[in-house]
Amino acid sequence: MVQASLAVIGGGVTGLVAARRLAGAGHDVTLFEAGARLGGQVRTVEMLGQPVDVGAESLHLAGPNAQLLDELGLTDQLITADSSFAWIWDGARRRRLPAGMGPAGPTRMWPIVRSGALSPLGMARAGLEPLLPATREQRTGAQGDVSVGSFIGRRFGAEVTDRLVDPVLGSLHAGDVHRLSMRAATPMLAAKAARHRSLLLGSVRSAHPAPSFVTFANGLATLIDHILAGTNVRVRLSSPVETIARSGRRFRLVETGADGSEFDGVVVALPAAPALGLMQPLLGVDAAPLGTLRTASVATAVVAWDAASAASCDPLRATGILTPAKARTLMKAATFLSTKWPHLRHPDHVLFRLSAGRVGEQRVAALTDGQLVDQMVDELQRATGLTGSPLQAQVYRWPGAIPQLEVGHLEKLANVRAGLARLPGLALAGAAYDGLGISSCIASGHRSAEALIDELVLNEEAQP
Repeated sequence: MVQASLAVIGGGVTGLVAARRLAGAGHDVTLFEAGARLGGQVRTVEMLGQPVDVGAESLHLAGPNAQLLDELGLTDQLITADSSFAWIWDGARRRRLPAGMGPAGPTRMWPIVRSGALSPLGMARAGLEPLLPATREQRTGAQGDVSVGSFIGRRFGAEVTDRLVDPVLGSLHAGDVHRLSMRAATPMLAAKAARHRSLLLGSVRSAHPAPSFVTFANGLATLIDHILAGTNVRVRLSSPVETIARSGRRFRLVETGADGSEFDGVVVALPAAPALGLMQPLLGVDAAPLGTLRTASVATAVVAWDAASAASCDPLRATGILTPAKARTLMKAATFLSTKWPHLRHPDHVLFRLSAGRVGEQRVAALTDGQLVDQMVDELQRATGLTGSPLQAQVYRWPGAIPQLEVGHLEKLANVRAGLARLPGLALAGAAYDGLGISSCIASGHRSAEALIDELVLNEEAQP
């Protein structure tokens, strides 16, 4: 195969993986990143001499993650998270998150009963799930979309959705479970629903161990530092691409304040808003759905606390707290880093990671860093009984960073990609399209690179 000149726009996990795969196939690759660093929503900072991740916090040992880690020779450097439990706090009462409860709903009933998270009526309603007929979506096998909240509500009742699924899935996506797409946001739930009438009975029949969550001694920056190691990818930091234009069979990229360069193919690994700006001149109305994809702005506060004060706080034996949207708290989640991660335990201090921000909210933007810390620390103390005050706190803001994979998402993306199919050599990839989390980003980057490689082969074979 003839070596092609290729560009990747965006230096997050998706773009890095795409660039690595394209370079590995023997192509000449240039990666353009508008910011001053690589990694996107993976960012490791230092707090009192310890590495803390303030974007993505961990990855799990399954699927494309495990494959990439092996390929990079990083598997033996992994640190596994503590397997303790988490709390749910509704602003007034704190209860254990039931075992077997994940973003896609419950897999076991008895832990829910023991948790006290549901009212007697709510428990009775959830207990009917194995007896209920298949929902309309399950009966017809239709490709029509449904929200996670709607589907779980039909199977288990509204309390399971609002009190259990929302704190987990809603916190993860900073979203509204009554708008998040079952097919796009929770594909494993969609697959289970298609195979089994009852989700509880289906979980028993297809039970498998939950994946381990892992990181590195120096944080997830270790992964970012290794993805392009050993490749010939040229990295251009602080190099925002202003336009992409067709130039015969090639693409002409123009950077801010620089002359244009031509490439045989381009992977756009950007959030929806900047991707729309670059692709609309090429795709016209086919790019319009990108402008309808909502995002949430979030903030992370890393807080250090005196270890002696924290030692007497029994709730800190858990790994963290989740709050349902109906609680209306600013803090949507707290991770007790020094409990969860063995390498972050220190004799003098403990570390917390506090998160705020949900789709449609303006509170995070309206508050100063100091106000964010004060309010979330107050909520942390009310939720746990922790006494004292922070030794140190740092706030990191992520405006418009969390894409909302809402009902209709896959249909919108199908329209965009139908337009892309008429422009061979141009690909779109990233969390905004193919799912949140490092695993989804790795898979998206790899798929976009493979598709571009296949198109280059076909173009070469078609040449006289």
